[in-house]
Amino acid sequence: MFSVFLIPTSTGSRAAAAAVWAAWVAVLIGLAAYGLFGTRLFLLSTLATVFMYAVLTQAWNLLGGYGGYLNFGLVTFFGIGAYTTGILFQYYELSPFLTAPVAGLVAAIAGLLIGFPTLRLRGAYFALVTMIITFAVQILALNLTITQGALGIYLPRLPLSPLAVERLFYFVFLGLLVLVTAVVWAVQHSNIGGALVAIREDEDAAEIVGVRTVEVKWAVNAVSCFIVGVTGGLYAQRIAYIEPTGTFSFDISLNVVLMAVIGGAGTWQGPLIGAPVVLLVADLLRVTVTSEVNRVIFSLIVILIALFVPGGVMGAVSRWRRARAAKPDDVSGSPAP
Repeated sequence: MFSVFLIPTSTGSRAAAAAVWAAWVAVLIGLAAYGLFGTRLFLLSTLATVFMYAVLTQAWNLLGGYGGYLNFGLVTFFGIGAYTTGILFQYYELSPFLTAPVAGLVAAIAGLLIGFPTLRLRGAYFALVTMIITFAVQILALNLTITQGALGIYLPRLPLSPLAVERLFYFVFLGLLVLVTAVVWAVQHSNIGGALVAIREDEDAAEIVGVRTVEVKWAVNAVSCFIVGVTGGLYAQRIAYIEPTGTFSFDISLNVVLMAVIGGAGTWQGPLIGAPVVLLVADLLRVTVTSEVNRVIFSLIVILIALFVPGGVMGAVSRWRRARAAKPDDVSGSPAP
């Protein structure tokens, strides 16, 4: 019930599922091969950014997609992770590659502290509070001495050629994406995934039947923040400079939500589809039209998808599969088993 690819009950469905998995594996092999042999700097950089956003979207998807909690504050923990590695280098000269797990841990602790009060809220109240927290943390970063305020923090550029640097982060984010996607897949097929779906459908009813909703939300939010914090820590090394306005940009949170919605929130495949679609369409619009028209067109695209493709791309695929499975029953007139 939690996946588009259900457990097959016939030889044909098993073959179809195997073909789908083979296609995913082929895509992964193709991406790995391009990372090894590709020489176009722009494409390597673009794909690395796609992988990074896909990781963030998978992390958001845990609570936002499966649990139904619309979080507009994901960038808060992304920025906390970035600043953790930046500060540890600034004052202790520790490489962000070594301290990225520490960044994830700090972000997870922050997620727990912020989540204790906020995860008791629901709906629009929760979404609004997460936005406010983002702006508050951004202002804090602008005024704290340890973050160096608006001056930001510079990190050392790696002693590699630009092509080698982009290839390195290409594989770093691709590997992280594979790992995080496996985690999301495991959660989706576990009791925790079932609890999250129950919370999304009817939280009060879930509590009545014994789901420990508060504990589940806290735990899943901490895992999500850890992933986002690690990604933010690696991002700081990639760009070698962080400052409050860009690092805590609300656009990052908004892009992640759009990626999940367009690809299909509540499925592990959705972020893998939504991240490249949103980033590539945004880049195409950015180079073909002015920034103002760009935003209008992109907003219209999102509205049309919300109106005519509910559930995103994976929602459309799921409906098509159900319709296809129902056809033999409709023709024979016999009820479905």
